[in-house]
Amino acid sequence: MEDLIKLFDAKTILVCSFVSWGLVQAVKPIVKRFVPDGFAKSSLRLLAILVGAGVGFGLESSADGAGVGAACGAMSTFTVALIKKLVSSKAKVDLKELESDDAEKTVEEDV
Repeated sequence: MEDLIKLFDAKTILVCSFVSWGLVQAVKPIVKRFVPDGFAKSSLRLLAILVGAGVGFGLESSADGAGVGAACGAMSTFTVALIKKLVSSKAKVDLKELESDDAEKTVEEDV
């Protein structure tokens, strides 16, 4: 029985993390276009937590499920930020510059 509970928790964690990450990535260009930068980052993080909580509640239909989902949404935003930082430091590339609208100009200037 304990193995089943651990497996369900692992499935819940993965599903909540990936769904919240995917939805935030899909909505990010729209939010960044219409919302000021500081508020956009905060609203995207809040969206990840809320989506994770909703998915967790949908999978487990309890407060525990919503709590695990909210934690997974927060974890996914932290993990993405950490991976971006590691990649940019190892590759010596500013990823924020690549995500901006001026990336095409920068590439043209480098060539």
